[in-house]
Amino acid sequence: MKKITVFLLLAALLTQLAACGNSDNVPTDTTDPAAVETEPSETRTPHTVPEGTTFDGASFRAGFFGSAAWPDQYFADELTGDNMNDSVYRREKKVEKELDVKISYNEDYDVTYEEYTNLFKASDDVYQLLFLHRISHVADLVTNGYLYDSTDLPYVDFSNPWYNGEQIEALRMGDQIHYIVSDLVITDPACIFFNRNMVEDNNLEDPYKLVNEGTWTLDKMIQMCIDVRNDVNGDGSYLSEDDVFGAELVESFAFLTGCDLMLTELNPDTNKHELIINNETTYDVLDKLYRLYENPGSVSTQPETLQPIAKYSDGSTLFQTFQTTYMENVVSIMGFDSGVIPFPKYDEEQENYRSLNCNGLMTISGCIKDPEMVGAVLELLSWESGNEVVDTYYNKLLKTRYSADLETRAMLELIFDTVTYDPCNNYFGFMDGFCGILYMPTDSILYGAQHHASAMRTQRSYCISTLAKFYDALDKLESAAETTETAE
Repeated sequence: MKKITVFLLLAALLTQLAACGNSDNVPTDTTDPAAVETEPSETRTPHTVPEGTTFDGASFRAGFFGSAAWPDQYFADELTGDNMNDSVYRREKKVEKELDVKISYNEDYDVTYEEYTNLFKASDDVYQLLFLHRISHVADLVTNGYLYDSTDLPYVDFSNPWYNGEQIEALRMGDQIHYIVSDLVITDPACIFFNRNMVEDNNLEDPYKLVNEGTWTLDKMIQMCIDVRNDVNGDGSYLSEDDVFGAELVESFAFLTGCDLMLTELNPDTNKHELIINNETTYDVLDKLYRLYENPGSVSTQPETLQPIAKYSDGSTLFQTFQTTYMENVVSIMGFDSGVIPFPKYDEEQENYRSLNCNGLMTISGCIKDPEMVGAVLELLSWESGNEVVDTYYNKLLKTRYSADLETRAMLELIFDTVTYDPCNNYFGFMDGFCGILYMPTDSILYGAQHHASAMRTQRSYCISTLAKFYDALDKLESAAETTETAE
């Protein structure tokens, strides 16, 4: 896998692989995977599963929390002629054949927290691999002991290149390792798409040039949003279909990360995360974003609910904030040319761009009965990704099919090279306090919520309480585990 230079290794999340259509530029292979034996590169480190290891048709089932659409992005039921689908399908079938296992997933519905905890309490080994989103009781799964300590998995060595050991370690919140980052899942950073035709038609500065010069800042983006807006019929309402907008916002909280603002940092003395987001730079960023609210039309919104509306696809909006896996949707839009850039820096003095990773989390169920089988399947799925899946996504799709020019490809390189991970975003993103902070940029933009300091004080108290309860429960869990190990 392309090695991602991570400027701030603080977590990792799971997310969607792009479901990509066929292209003349990328040959389609519909050959039966059983007849295809892809020879791995001679330079690749071999996986750790001994030759001849088999499990007599054992079931390996993945469960997905938070989005019923996710299974289709990680597993495939048949060859369809779609390059990404087919590479994922071949990966799955090669692992099934080599280990004599059957891989499946909950394709019809989401696993709920209640369903999973009931299975755990009944010791039902239904799911072995779990994919989580930050809405999925992530912290509770850890502190209640519902997850497997991945350091005990046979065949799995996080120092191997198909795992990101640094991210795995950074995501650790206690003694055990629960969340795994491997090539099984493609990184999905937040990014900004822009209408290149509108840039030219409005004589705006070229965003690519700004990024390359290090001058792509939050102030620049906000001013461009203000400058490009156009109330075509002059009624002051920005309700006409012909009106022009500055931005369509989807991932607003990524502005904080882009400005090098993290929710927490790890205190090396206590080995616990502490809140650091409540600082003057944060308030200044929110003040800057408030300018979008003060200038109607800077952001496309519904007239009554003020929620963002989809206007970028109409060719009437300059910017759209989203994630890189949305590239396929963007390039399919007819009528204008799209570019892609990272989220802006706070100011020109900020050394690096920061691109928030928007993946979810991958973990092992705490009630597995055959750790050897689970470790072998995870190892081979992760290793096998490096033979075809990763290359199909990064090189054949993002850098060829979805990138019309070298400038766009260079921007994608930059975005992936500046991936930033915020663990508490993933652990506590929808819990008291943290949820309020993550939505403060959106509140400033859409609702004009300008009392940042007072709002932060309120949310900060909730965050501190959330962290304290988490670590208290975690300490008790790990103390009990140590006592059990000592007794054995």
